[in-house]
Amino acid sequence: MPVATLKDLAKLIERRAGAVVITEEALSGDGADALSEALAVQPSWSDVPFIVLANDAATNRSDIAARRMDALRNAVLLSRPLHAEELIRAVRSALTARGRQHEARKRMEELHLREQQLFESEAKFHAITDSVDQMIWSALPDGYHDYYNHRWYEFTGVPEGSTDGEAWNGMFHKDDQEIAWGLWRHSLKTGEPYEVEYRLRHRSGDYRWVLGRAQPVHNEAGEIVRWYGSCTDIHAIKLAQEQRQLMLAEMNHRVKNTLAMVNVMVSQTLRQADNLHDAQASIQSRIGMMAQAHDRLIQSSWKETRLLEVIEAALAPHRTGEGRFSFSGPDLPIGSKQALALTMALHELATNASKYGALSTKTGNIRITWNVEQSDVDEFQFHWTESNGPKVAQPTRRGFGSRMIEQALAGYFSGKAELNYNSDGLTFSLSAPLSGLTL
Repeated sequence: MPVATLKDLAKLIERRAGAVVITEEALSGDGADALSEALAVQPSWSDVPFIVLANDAATNRSDIAARRMDALRNAVLLSRPLHAEELIRAVRSALTARGRQHEARKRMEELHLREQQLFESEAKFHAITDSVDQMIWSALPDGYHDYYNHRWYEFTGVPEGSTDGEAWNGMFHKDDQEIAWGLWRHSLKTGEPYEVEYRLRHRSGDYRWVLGRAQPVHNEAGEIVRWYGSCTDIHAIKLAQEQRQLMLAEMNHRVKNTLAMVNVMVSQTLRQADNLHDAQASIQSRIGMMAQAHDRLIQSSWKETRLLEVIEAALAPHRTGEGRFSFSGPDLPIGSKQALALTMALHELATNASKYGALSTKTGNIRITWNVEQSDVDEFQFHWTESNGPKVAQPTRRGFGSRMIEQALAGYFSGKAELNYNSDGLTFSLSAPLSGLTL
């Protein structure tokens, strides 16, 4: 496109001219400043090629023309006169060079776009991985760990980068390191997903149960290019599972003990009862008391309750509000099997007192006391004392209640139990190591 002045040429260059053919004389014309400004504001990739048709004699060149030629930066001088083919080849070469500039610009823009996309993608990845309540990590195809999210460092408390490579395995409990490492090697070899439960060292120094998982990412050729993994804190779940297993085992043990006690109670009661009606009443009463004792244990923690609560609950059906009972002693913890046995023993004592002892008269009283005697081995002492009732005589036979109180109760407490049929009132004593209350 022909132009008449340098100003017009400047405008053409601003519109991304391919190449410029200009005479030496034209460079001396007006508008040189506009041309210089247009060239100065070109982007870094742009370098407009000039083909200057120069005079044959350089000595005749004006200083202005010489300076303006130098200012063109990318200029080729063709001396006149010249053959048309020379000009054509020069223009073709200039346009080719200009085309390569545009190609380079396009590639540069594509690279810049990819770089921006990569930056945004990486920023988004970090934003996502750092926002979840899981430890996220990644590894190279050979298993080299090269990334952990913020949650990993927050959980473990280790410095950033200190667990890169294979150092992660040292964060596991020593009993879990071999299996975790073996499974990871198997996954690297086969490409199979990685999954393992292990104990990971927390920043507190304690070890917490964690579920580790990883999946491989493949390229179009099916080759693994990266592993992405996660670590999920399952410590609370693991403890709940262990607690549930302990509870099931404990319940199984207690149910077996209870059924054994029921079996003995029913057999002894039927064998010693004068008639079936009395046996039925005794069995119902005893089983009812056992059920109440179990209810209290479940409402507490099953494994342990309080001694005062056991005593008050066991005597509740026998108290009339007339102040026939008095008791005193420290409120000690007591295990489930001991609580059940003591409940049954107190029920038997109170039932016997209602039929034959202090509670069978209006004036009778029962005093219950317990204490802990301090010694090398602290000893628990429990006493049941009846007074102001009818005269007591030694029984001619010993029933289930008596044997259960003296033998079974003593066994549950790992101590000694004794019934004394004093003429002025029955007494019962239990002595056992303090630890026997919660065995």
